[in-house]
Amino acid sequence: MQATLTQGTTGSMSKVVDESMTVPHVRGDYPSFADMPRVFATAALVGFIEAACMATIEPYLEEGEVSLGTLVDVTHSAPTPVGATVRAEVTVTTVEPRSVTFSVTVLDEEHVISVGTHTRGVVDRARFEQRVAEKAGRLGL
Repeated sequence: MQATLTQGTTGSMSKVVDESMTVPHVRGDYPSFADMPRVFATAALVGFIEAACMATIEPYLEEGEVSLGTLVDVTHSAPTPVGATVRAEVTVTTVEPRSVTFSVTVLDEEHVISVGTHTRGVVDRARFEQRVAEKAGRLGL
């Protein structure tokens, strides 16, 4: 990771909520989700936050590095219907040699719907994929 990534670096991302981002579409193999309201799912919210953080630090990664989510601590305090736009605003709060922590706020057109923190580890992709392959081998996968 480049030393030019510093505390205070900001990023943002916007997206229109579509059906694929709603609670009933989270997982087809969990029947209890099917009867839930058609609103922006917490699972989609977490993915959206991760995407905003990834995009913010991507220019600072060295060749062969990738960032991986290691901690998510966020609220989800208001529903957002299909068709509304959500916006994630992220700020780097801590930069360590192999991890970056963000303060995150997600808003829709009417409310702040989420606040919290997200941490991403920065690793060598090839080494990480090797560790995954070794684990899969041990598990017989």
